[in-house]
Amino acid sequence: MEIIAENDSITSLRERRRLEYSVGPLLYMPALRTDIAEKLSRGIEGLRSAAICLEDTIRDDMVEAAEENLLSQLDILAENRPEHLPMIFIRVRSGEQLERLSEMPHSSLELITGFILPKIDDITFMEYIPYLKRAFEKKSSLYIMPIIENPSFLRLTTRYYKLERLYDELMDIRDRVLNVRIGGNDFCKVLGLRADITSTVYDILPVGQLISDIAAVFAGEFTVSAPVWNYFQGGDARWIEGMEREIRTDRSIGLVGKTVIHPSQIAVVNKAMAVSRNDYDDARHILGNSGEIQVIKSSDGGRMYENKVHSGWAEKTLALAEIYGISEETEQ
Repeated sequence: MEIIAENDSITSLRERRRLEYSVGPLLYMPALRTDIAEKLSRGIEGLRSAAICLEDTIRDDMVEAAEENLLSQLDILAENRPEHLPMIFIRVRSGEQLERLSEMPHSSLELITGFILPKIDDITFMEYIPYLKRAFEKKSSLYIMPIIENPSFLRLTTRYYKLERLYDELMDIRDRVLNVRIGGNDFCKVLGLRADITSTVYDILPVGQLISDIAAVFAGEFTVSAPVWNYFQGGDARWIEGMEREIRTDRSIGLVGKTVIHPSQIAVVNKAMAVSRNDYDDARHILGNSGEIQVIKSSDGGRMYENKVHSGWAEKTLALAEIYGISEETEQ
C-alpha cells in the first residue's frame, strides 16, 4: 500500500522531524465560528497550528452548515493571503467528508497542511485509505494526524495487537503522518472519569497506562503529541501549575506538543517545549564528539553520555531548541 516514496536521507529526516515538532500547541476551533479567518489573519501570539473541527464540536444536524462556513472562511483567507498563517488542519468525521473537502478550490487547499482523523484504531484507519489516496493526488504536500482515542484500546486482551497493527499501517504511509495524536478525554469518558485541577491525566491510572503504551509503540518512529489539558485562564488560578505538571510527564515519556483549547494555554506549551541550557550544551557536545572514546561527561560534569545511546536524544533536543528556544532554567 505504497502511497508515497520514502526518502531515507539524513537531511530529509531532520527536516521532517523539525516540521513534526513545529506543530507544538494545536489550538482547536469549531468550524461553525464565523471569525476563523479574522482570528488566523490577525494572529494569536505563539500559535503554530490550528485545528478547525467538524467532529465533536459540531452538532450532527449542523455538519452541512459547518462545512459551508469552513469553506467560506478558507475562501476569505485565500483571497486576502495573510503574510503569516499557522499550519491549518481540518478535523473530519469520515473518509467521505475528507474526500469531499479535498475538492475545495486549489487556492484554499493550498492553505491546508492536512487532515486530522478522529477515533482511530487499526480498523477505522484502514477505512480512510482509499479516500486518502485520492486526496493526496490533489495536493502532494498534504499530511494527516490520526488521533488514537478509540475506546477499543482500553481492552487489555487486544490492546497490544491493535497498537502494533496500527503502527504497521501508519508505517506504510510514514511520510504523510505529521503527528500521531492522543485523545485522553475519550478514554476518560468511557470510564466515567475526569482529572481535576490538582491531578493529571496520568493519575487516572487506566488512562495513564494506555498513554504510556501508545508512546512506547509509536514515539520511537513517529512524533506523538499529548492530550488536552482541560483547564485554562478564567477559572481556578492553579490551572497553569497543573498544566505544567502534566506536560512534564508528557515530555518524560517522549511526547512533543499538546492539543490546546484556549489561547491562554499556548504560551504554557511553548515554554514547556523549550530546552534547558545544560541539555542544549550537552546535546551539542554529544553530536560534536568524534573522538575515539565515545563516552563523555555533561557540561556541568555531573552526568554521563554515550554517543551511540544518546545521539537520538541529542538530535531531538537541538531540534526543539531551534523551534522553541533555550530556557533560563538549568534543568528540566
